[in-house]
Amino acid sequence: MAVLNRVLSVSEIKLMQSFEENLAKLCVLLQEHAKGDVVVNSDTRLSSELGIDSARLMEVLLEVEDAFDVSIPLNVLPNVYTVSDLCSELQKILGARR
Repeated sequence: MAVLNRVLSVSEIKLMQSFEENLAKLCVLLQEHAKGDVVVNSDTRLSSELGIDSARLMEVLLEVEDAFDVSIPLNVLPNVYTVSDLCSELQKILGARR
């Protein structure tokens, strides 16, 4: 566990809180796509654990875009392996809108 050597700013705390909130929302949304007894969390791999292939990924991304009212550029997908990765990209998009 990392130890902070400084006090976090209010904006950093808000960003961390919004990441956690968005991660929770993503987990609920993606749980609908889980097969078997997979429980979706931040480390869940989209392809291997959820079985989301490229065609289904496009459907899932549309659901995510609708849920968060964003447009996710396709060029970020090569960097997205886990739910946390997807949330990080989502945070970048949401942060750019502010």
